[in-house]
Amino acid sequence: MDTLTVGSQRLIHIDLKGAPPKPSYFEKFFPFIKSYGATGILLEWEDTFPYTKELLQIGGLSNSAQATGAPYAIEDAKQLLELAADCDLLVIPLVQTFGHMEFVLKHDQWRNLREVENYPSSMCPSNSESMALVRNMVKQIVAFHPTLQYLHIGADEIWHLGMCPTCVKRSQIIKYGKASLYLDHVTEVAQFIKENYPNLKIIIWDDMLRSMDVKTLQDYNIGNLVEPMVWHYNSLEDFKLNAALWEKYSNIFKSIWVASAFKGSTSSCQIIPILKHHISNHEAWLRQLELHGSKILHFRGMALTGWSRYDHYATLCEMMPCSIPSMCYCLKTWLSGSSTSGIEISVCESLGFPEGYLTEGGLKMPSLQLNFPGGQIFLGMDWYCTLRTKYRNIINSDQMQTWFNQWQICNNYTNPMQIDTILPFINELLLEISTNENYLKAPLENTFYPHTIEELQGTLFAPIKQHLRQIKSDCETQLALGCRVRGQKRMIT
Repeated sequence: MDTLTVGSQRLIHIDLKGAPPKPSYFEKFFPFIKSYGATGILLEWEDTFPYTKELLQIGGLSNSAQATGAPYAIEDAKQLLELAADCDLLVIPLVQTFGHMEFVLKHDQWRNLREVENYPSSMCPSNSESMALVRNMVKQIVAFHPTLQYLHIGADEIWHLGMCPTCVKRSQIIKYGKASLYLDHVTEVAQFIKENYPNLKIIIWDDMLRSMDVKTLQDYNIGNLVEPMVWHYNSLEDFKLNAALWEKYSNIFKSIWVASAFKGSTSSCQIIPILKHHISNHEAWLRQLELHGSKILHFRGMALTGWSRYDHYATLCEMMPCSIPSMCYCLKTWLSGSSTSGIEISVCESLGFPEGYLTEGGLKMPSLQLNFPGGQIFLGMDWYCTLRTKYRNIINSDQMQTWFNQWQICNNYTNPMQIDTILPFINELLLEISTNENYLKAPLENTFYPHTIEELQGTLFAPIKQHLRQIKSDCETQLALGCRVRGQKRMIT
């Protein structure tokens, strides 16, 4: 077991489609993760990669300047790779080549490649232009990473496989139906890479292979083309992988990767990771490999995934600075072979948390000095979560529902005594949420580009402030009416 956990790769997945940090953040982040035991990064560029020529539109900006912050400029992206190399971190780029293609298929230039015309997520494998796009993307990615050993081509969660008229007809006549649609495309991508870059090893997500039988996979010679990364993010009690899967994969693949999650797998709008869930996920993986690791001829390693959006259009979830404590705890659990109280004490101490905080939580104010990149952002967002809970408790309280609901406001049918107790809470919370936003302003500006900060303000802070201001205004209006209309129901005209 120690050979699997200690003697193999430990990749930290960096999902840049969520909120790409400035290169200056990686100057601190890469040495930090190296010190915690990471050996490399699984780098999902998505639309932040500085594509050029006919692919320039993917990022939507020129590559000489950072306007809204969508893609990195060429010099920024090169600096990122240089910083990883300085820390001796293996870099494996992840480029989607089948599903999760919203960042490309949202553009009119490639809209015709969609499997379902209205949905930009999956690319049609029967369209002759699809492979031309993939080849072009792969060429630019590989050329940009001069010391590349591995390339991850995604190929997971093809939600709409075999739905366009051409694919429907093909699936009815080809040997393995929709499985052949998938494997035809993946093997063509892999063969192109093998022919042009024979030293590159190719990784794919495994989920689309799980329902395929051994004969299907053997007929496509998939085991000699790609290495699967078996991902599963459930906690120990809900872990679903079984012995039959490992038996099948052992008959097909010589080398296998696995993938856990330290963030981005519990809720599409989670802000601070649910630590107990992610620790449990790593404990489940340790148990899984203890049971079935002997079936794996060559265990490549673990990727700790950290999704920043559930898809290209989803809102942000769990920014990297908010997730570092979870990442550290999960890495230590993986390297130790189990989760222990000693790990929690060690991680708390090294990061600057009071003992017990990581599993119990409960900060009321951002009063600590934390020892990791973006610690102030963690504290500010943790504080925000406390305030959001307070806000929800107030607006959903019996007092608000009983004495200050919308019908009562519209009918000027309110009790001043109740408003006099509600209004101070609203004013206090407005002040607190504004103070919280101001607290985060400088650290966010130092770490992220304007488009990320604008999204955070627009999705998290602005709706609460607008609602509180409306309640405050309604309170003041009702109090100004005084007793002149109390006791007499009067509709506003």
